[in-house]
Amino acid sequence: MKSTAGSQRVLATIGRRARNKRDKQQRIFDAASELFAKQGYSSVTTQMVADRADVGTGTLFRYASSKAELLMMVMNEQMRLHTREGVASSLAGTTPADAIMALLAPQIQLSLAFPENTAVYQREILFCTEQGQYRTEALARISELEDAIGDILARFARTRRVRDDVDLHGAARTAFSMLHMELIRVSLGREDPQTLTATLRSHIDVLLYGVLDPA
Repeated sequence: MKSTAGSQRVLATIGRRARNKRDKQQRIFDAASELFAKQGYSSVTTQMVADRADVGTGTLFRYASSKAELLMMVMNEQMRLHTREGVASSLAGTTPADAIMALLAPQIQLSLAFPENTAVYQREILFCTEQGQYRTEALARISELEDAIGDILARFARTRRVRDDVDLHGAARTAFSMLHMELIRVSLGREDPQTLTATLRSHIDVLLYGVLDPA
């Protein structure tokens, strides 16, 4: 009986610790999300996030080792939600291009709303040398989006002839790369944000003529 009671106390303690950890992580996430959205990456400090989340900086760094990781934490979740939203919207597309653009629309809107945050996020994905959990998650988010593009191509390939030797997954990666590079061009001032959607649509059209028989 004593052993059972002791085990229950240990489990209760572990449960409280897990809840406290989740609570702190959620508060840090909410604080970082709000600050990055309102002020942009360069104006936010880790101390500001810690103060808003009501945690010490030491505690903050146990959940994210840098300001860049805080941003990746936030952007990964936004990318996940926007991919889910885009997948739902893409089902109404009557052509491959329409479906793909519907899928990518939430990602485009996010990048145009928060260009600095998007530019830093892309920089961290491309050039960060540390394979931390948030960069690993970011790569997983990219794979999800590429898979969603591949699913669209596969759906339309059932009613359209696919050109010989075309890899649909490779075509999906190319479509995402188009989005990625156009967002970089916008962040560098080499692309007008107002023409981003039209430019990307023209690239998608060119890609699809190399994948699906126009007839």
